[in-house]
Amino acid sequence: MMDIEPSWIAGAISNGEVAAGNVTTDHPITAAGLVRWIEVVGELRRQLRESGNWDRDNPQNRPISRRRGTQFTLSTVGGDEATGVSDSAGPKAARRKGKATEHAVNGVIPLISIETLRGSPATAPDGLDAPPSGNWFLVYHRAKDEIRLEVSLPRHFDVDAGQFDDWRVRVILDSWKPDVLNDRMPQDVGGQDVDFRVIEAG
Repeated sequence: MMDIEPSWIAGAISNGEVAAGNVTTDHPITAAGLVRWIEVVGELRRQLRESGNWDRDNPQNRPISRRRGTQFTLSTVGGDEATGVSDSAGPKAARRKGKATEHAVNGVIPLISIETLRGSPATAPDGLDAPPSGNWFLVYHRAKDEIRLEVSLPRHFDVDAGQFDDWRVRVILDSWKPDVLNDRMPQDVGGQDVDFRVIEAG
């Protein structure tokens, strides 16, 4: 319903895996998580933009895609081991997130309740099928033999913890598995992520 092809996500995840796999122990310890995130974000935003239905934006330096003619966006974050696990309460970010993520989650007034989704697709106020408005996240977690994925809409963000603490809608995707498992695992197996904090200079 969001006009996101699974192949776009798979392509972005594959690019991230290659980039993270090229990082060695000689690189900074955060390098694999950083380059994975950069490649996933860049490739996914490219494919969304080239579809003609999405525009790029960078509010508070947070790279997102905006779906034209709707009130929802998509951004990308590395998650913990609960990512993509349907019987979990939902993922946390692999690392503490900052003000930009807080504003994206807590600054949006839900237009459609979760009850609307139970037993039937989401319905927009004008009667057209559509996902609930808000700031959605592609959440990924690099486990030992796979990358677990979901495209989900948070309900609330805990400012003190710098974490997602409740999810409104979770769409669990099929896990992505590399064609060949290398003996040398990427340095960010287990969900290492990069965290940006934007501050105003005094």
